Amino acid sequence: MSVKTKIGVSAVMISALALTACSGASGGSGSSNPDAVEVNVLGYAALFDDQYTAAVVDKFNASQDDVVVNFVPAQNSAEMLGKLRSEASSPTVDLAIMDASVAHTGNQEGLFAKVSEADVPNLANVVELGQNADGFGPAVTFDNLVVLYNTEAVKTPPKGIADLWDAPENSVSIPAPPDIQGHTLTALTANNLGVDYKDTIEPAIKKLAELAPLVNTWEPVPDVYQPVISGTSQYGVGWNARAQYFADDSDGAMGVVQPDDGIGFQINTINLVEGTEKTEAAQQFMDYALSKEAQESFAEALFYAPVVSDAEIPEAVKDRVADSADPNIVDIDWIWLADQRDAWTEQWRRSVIGG
Repeated sequence: MSVKTKIGVSAVMISALALTACSGASGGSGSSNPDAVEVNVLGYAALFDDQYTAAVVDKFNASQDDVVVNFVPAQNSAEMLGKLRSEASSPTVDLAIMDASVAHTGNQEGLFAKVSEADVPNLANVVELGQNADGFGPAVTFDNLVVLYNTEAVKTPPKGIADLWDAPENSVSIPAPPDIQGHTLTALTANNLGVDYKDTIEPAIKKLAELAPLVNTWEPVPDVYQPVISGTSQYGVGWNARAQYFADDSDGAMGVVQPDDGIGFQINTINLVEGTEKTEAAQQFMDYALSKEAQESFAEALFYAPVVSDAEIPEAVKDRVADSADPNIVDIDWIWLADQRDAWTEQWRRSVIGG
């Protein structure tokens, strides 16, 4: 199967979603041009919002006077999809940054429009892993699952996913399915057992059930990073971008390990909303978001791996993000998995969490 199939075929209150994009937006810096077009970009709240606004949105707004971008935060991709469905006949947002598997659902439902290199020239620089085979929105960030550990409690850092099974009882935090971190762990566990997850995950489920006595929570609160930083958990798994940021913020209390036994990528795509009346302006920002400048800036701000081939990031940052060409990457077909997530979640609930 072509790598392109990965994305081609691969607390915010509910009441806040009813607000208009402008009233819920952040990051728009205004323009001296009274005829400037406002573009509203829906994306992740909190840390992502703060860092993306400073590293990308504000710089775009400062670079020209014709378009003003506002960032509209939502808690997760599911909330974004709900908002887009509710506004399908009259969207208040023009672009959406969300998980590739959820974006695929939006593509199928006609919520997003296709884009081309003629309108978004930097699309040509997106690496194959981030291209959309059907012409919908491409990847805008790459992230990957990493192993976390408390540096005071753990004297010998883990090397990979397999080391979690050597942890003491009641010491590991795992974000279980339906969280896609749990699904990524499932695929990586299957791979480590020499099993194709598309054929069966039964061996992986049995292996994960052996991990259960070592786990102190399947739903880390507020996220998986804080229990590891505080020492409530000695180990965990999380997304690299946030892990690297919180590792710095913890003054070294949390360590982050790129697994040597398999790297599982998570892909966020940037999508043009079907029905927007600001298509040209939205495409202008999409092109900037895929530019060398924007990709480098956000990688340095929040350790997301660039999706474009011409990005150059400092060695200090490069050492802390996974390379999309790394031979340890495990091929996770998120589009295929989108149709399997409920079944995988049920197997987890029955045999891992409840087993």
